[in-house]
Amino acid sequence: MLPNILDVAQKYDLQFQSKSFGKKESLAKCPFCKEDAGKRKKFYLSLNTEEQLYKCWYCKKAGGVLDFEVQLSGKSYQEIKQNYFGTCRQSLHPAYRLTPYQLERIGWKEYKRNDFRQFQKHKSKILRDWKQYTHEKLALHYAIFLCIAHLENQQKRQKELLVWLIDKCWHATIPNMFNRIQDEYLKGQEQGPKKWAVEGTILGRLSWGTCLETIDFDMDTLFVNIVFLQYLRKTEHKKGHVPITEGVPIGG
Repeated sequence: MLPNILDVAQKYDLQFQSKSFGKKESLAKCPFCKEDAGKRKKFYLSLNTEEQLYKCWYCKKAGGVLDFEVQLSGKSYQEIKQNYFGTCRQSLHPAYRLTPYQLERIGWKEYKRNDFRQFQKHKSKILRDWKQYTHEKLALHYAIFLCIAHLENQQKRQKELLVWLIDKCWHATIPNMFNRIQDEYLKGQEQGPKKWAVEGTILGRLSWGTCLETIDFDMDTLFVNIVFLQYLRKTEHKKGHVPITEGVPIGG
């Protein structure tokens, strides 16, 4: 049986609108976007006590009660699920372990909900899609991290951008994403780079070169450049023109 979403919200000290508390739609301050903080009469987070769902009407963050506790606690989906339902004796295919948010990122969330038999049939493809998504997101955000790391004499700006990047990593729904990027950057070269780090290095250098040519170092522009370059390389890879991990060593 699923936990009560109000119990979970109270566990993490959410602030409720008193007149709606306990009703089918209970309202609370959103702990994710915090846009209603300091606004006495505004409560953007809606908690559906019948369906055990949550949704913020401002930032649009939404999901089920287990995902709600995942987001509030910072723990993994499997850990939260195990706390309530125990450990499953049968070994599960990795595709079944993906959270609703992860499945949404690769276009399989509604498929699982509406036709689970087909979801089971395509579990291997789902896992491949997730691995490809993970590779692309890690490469893209590693490229951004490299560009931030190489800003000279701009410590305040670097800190601001790292906070921005950490937030983007969090929304990508890949476990420990920022830590993986940071560890990859700091590790010794004798260990050899990950494939996504090689791809990210290429993207970062190409994008930085474009910024040098145009003298435009706005972070939004840099991000758009990296996304566009990744799309071009992916297209060329599909045509067989460019190996997706072709590049130069980190720090070279």
